[in-house]
Amino acid sequence: MPAPTSRSLPLCALVVALVMNLVNLFEPLTVDDVCHHYYAAQVARAPLQPFEFDIVWHQQPEAAWNVMVAPVNSYYWAPAIALFGESPVAWKAWYLPLQWLFCYAILCLLQRLVRRHTVPLLATIALGPAVLPGVNLMLEVPMLALGFAGFAVLLRAYERRQLGLAVLAGVLFGLAFQTKYSAMGFFAPWCLSGLVYRRWRELAVGLAVAIATALSIEGLVAWSHGGGSYFMRQLEITQRRDWPHLLRGLYLHVGVLGLPAALLGLRALGLRQTIWWWAVAIYCVGHLLIAWFPDRDARTIADGAVDSIAYVVMATLTWSVLAGVVVRIAGSAVGAWRRGGFGQAAANRTLLVGWLLGEVISSLVVSPFPAARRAMLVVIAFTVVAGWLAVRRLRPPRALRLVAIGTVLMGLFYQGVDALEGRACVVAVDRAKAYAEQHAPGATVWFTGGWGFEFYAPRAGMRPLLEGASEVRKGDLIAIGSIDGAEEPWFQWTGLMESVTEIGVGDPVPFSLLFHYYSGRRPLDGQPGDRFVVWIYRATESFHTRDLQRRPNPWRDH
Repeated sequence: MPAPTSRSLPLCALVVALVMNLVNLFEPLTVDDVCHHYYAAQVARAPLQPFEFDIVWHQQPEAAWNVMVAPVNSYYWAPAIALFGESPVAWKAWYLPLQWLFCYAILCLLQRLVRRHTVPLLATIALGPAVLPGVNLMLEVPMLALGFAGFAVLLRAYERRQLGLAVLAGVLFGLAFQTKYSAMGFFAPWCLSGLVYRRWRELAVGLAVAIATALSIEGLVAWSHGGGSYFMRQLEITQRRDWPHLLRGLYLHVGVLGLPAALLGLRALGLRQTIWWWAVAIYCVGHLLIAWFPDRDARTIADGAVDSIAYVVMATLTWSVLAGVVVRIAGSAVGAWRRGGFGQAAANRTLLVGWLLGEVISSLVVSPFPAARRAMLVVIAFTVVAGWLAVRRLRPPRALRLVAIGTVLMGLFYQGVDALEGRACVVAVDRAKAYAEQHAPGATVWFTGGWGFEFYAPRAGMRPLLEGASEVRKGDLIAIGSIDGAEEPWFQWTGLMESVTEIGVGDPVPFSLLFHYYSGRRPLDGQPGDRFVVWIYRATESFHTRDLQRRPNPWRDH
């Protein structure tokens, strides 16, 4: 594949971004993008009061000031809501420019650091399993688009010694931080790049502008709220970290989502092709074992759980390759330094290794709980580093193109599973509505449930059963939505209602992402039963939700 010219880079990025956008275009709102919609809708209604409302996330009213959704994304999304109304398809199409910026910024970085065969590497990153299923209307890709754009502009500022570019880089970094606070993961490569390239002036200006941008937005938010710091409030209510849980989550998420980079690294390390194919077989068989032996009893490798063993084997292989790649490049950096001093070659190698290690540390520092999005920057850095080594050691780089094709197929597979789970929620709402219309046509239908169910149930005419705020009459129905049949309502089970039916929505695909990719220690698990269950209850007497005993809420009970 010929190397793209500087003029063709935007077009190459657009092609990849279009794929990202199109495969997500018709997927329903599925996870935390439902929560983000509340904030964007508020900005559309009252642009100068972005946090002056109560969010009813999981039917528990909470001041919007107490939920971690930084403001920049809300202001980007709000015009689409104002222009197109209730149209998730239009909302997702609205994000194509940011997805293009994400792809273009990464492609520019690859051109600068890797130099050759950058389009296959871009496809491996943007269309792989670490990124593609997490696009939705989530915050990660907008944050990464601004963050990577800022880093790419900063490197250009170093090269040209232009303070104007450093200012632009700082603005982009500040906007990224106020899109999602995990953008602080870019702090390590920023500082390291200034150190290895010896561009203290541009780095200082860029960081100063980034801080000024972030503080200016923070100040405007505080002014609109009448005082206080939104960022400091989030630090106050952040959940206490379970470090063993976080370490296991990072180990397993990177261990599976980083497998394309591991395959690149295996070839780049000079191992025999037979070993490479054995690694491919291990990853394929591992995924099949996860589907064949799903485990709902929280059994571990110590208990002999087959899926846990498969995960640990795959993760150990990936991290072993990551360690080998780091050692190889670090060794070459030392060799370059000894041969010619700390020149460009040694600087590039040092930046690559430091960036990867910095992202591992940053992921642990900023993550309140394990999820695929917490490992996204680690996987991207690992792919760039492994790609850098592969490009220099594989001629012709047939393995690189083969890995890119396989990664795109794997990303589409993960995205397909994600879309199935979003669709299952919509179908569950439709079936619950049909049941109510047939069996209790005059009754009010209340609902509880999170994520996609919370978005689509009110659009089907159901009313949220709000903690401490809803009055239920005898004979009303309560639809309790549950992912996998494992999700509990906000209240403790009570004798004030009786069960009338259960509605299950499933399909033959034996994989699941919903409870894992977004908020679990492992990105993918087996799906042994229904994807979504709705329990329909009937109120046996009138009651107010003040009479219900609520379950612990991790937002408030910390």
